Amino acid sequence: MKRKSKREMVLEIYDREAMGEVTAQEIAVINRGLIEEYGEGGAMAPAEIARILRDEDLPIRFEQIFRMMTPTEKYENLFDGLAHCASLEEARAAIGRIDELYGKFLERQDRTGARFALQTARAARAHAEEQAASPRLPEATRREMAEIALWFTVWLQTPALFGQWLELRTISADFLRSFERLS
Repeated sequence: MKRKSKREMVLEIYDREAMGEVTAQEIAVINRGLIEEYGEGGAMAPAEIARILRDEDLPIRFEQIFRMMTPTEKYENLFDGLAHCASLEEARAAIGRIDELYGKFLERQDRTGARFALQTARAARAHAEEQAASPRLPEATRREMAEIALWFTVWLQTPALFGQWLELRTISADFLRSFERLS
């Protein structure tokens, strides 16, 4: 049996729930139905759902719909700014926040949120590696960026052990020699 398209599912949910005028609440109900049917990747942007319903000449309160967040915007907002660390202090705070969110998402079995946490950490590592390799930056800044890249690498490999590792790392002779101004 052929699986229904998302468009067909949107219309089916609309009919099944006996919806009238479509507001933000109805869009949320439709998205929950899509997620139940297709998994987390089944969610659609509110504007996409509204467009499908509008094509069927169904009544829509567009002013509410356009104020809604897309399925990924909430995650993007949570992780905004955490991938660009300019110092070790910023990196420590960013990793702490990413780790906190990652743990919450794992607890709730929110794979999308956990994926955003990992993507943010990878982006932060890539940014730090790029900065560490930049000949335009002073040597001290490049060293700091290389250290930040290392921190994100270790967190990505072993998030549960990162806190202990960082504690040991920051009291190591190598770290203290490289970053004595921060001690």
